[in-house]
Amino acid sequence: MNSPPDRSEIGRRLAALKKRIGFAMERAGRSEPLTLVAVTKAFPAEVAVLTRSIGQLDLGESRPQELRDKAPLVPSPVRWHFIGPLQRNKVKYVVGVAELIHSIDSLRLAEAIERRAEAARITQDLLVQVDLSGDSGKQGVAPGDIEATLEAMRELPRLRIRGLMTMPAAEADLEESRAHFRELARLSATLRASATLPAGANELSMGMTRDFEVAIDEGATIIRVGTAIFGPRIL
Repeated sequence: MNSPPDRSEIGRRLAALKKRIGFAMERAGRSEPLTLVAVTKAFPAEVAVLTRSIGQLDLGESRPQELRDKAPLVPSPVRWHFIGPLQRNKVKYVVGVAELIHSIDSLRLAEAIERRAEAARITQDLLVQVDLSGDSGKQGVAPGDIEATLEAMRELPRLRIRGLMTMPAAEADLEESRAHFRELARLSATLRASATLPAGANELSMGMTRDFEVAIDEGATIIRVGTAIFGPRIL
């Protein structure tokens, strides 16, 4: 079993990662802010606490119950992101806890979140996940359905759409990932030009440890990185 990283190791890895991010932004000719989400999935809450103490306030989880259990143990300020698959019967663990839910993959899920947010009298920020693989078994809204899905979601008053997210297949090489990221950026621009995406909904959540530099090249505004900061997951 791997041991969790200590504060100095997390700090060293974060500094190295931020240097790589800076180089990637410079190569892409970009100067606008980029959000780094440190994904603490499968690590104990102590790791999230240490990461926050270094000044990394955007933290990510991909399991609803893990977010539910971990979030109360990490002192404020912290911004939780939920980045994993979400079933409708688990939205109660995520709505109002995650500042941004990245993985809205259907209108039915959005409606479940709307009901939970209405009960809590809050507005929930979210991203719509787009499946660009062409595989109907993958998670996300198909590009051909995205316009109608967004128009229906905009009728849900407790939801605030912030942009789009995608996740290439685990086996995708860097150029395949690049094609996915480029297509998401193109789709976002088209949907914003037609006002299907609301004003200001320009977030593009794409890129992880293996491909974040390519994602930055293609316009990512949020990257989700775990292994480069914390090492291999604890099994």
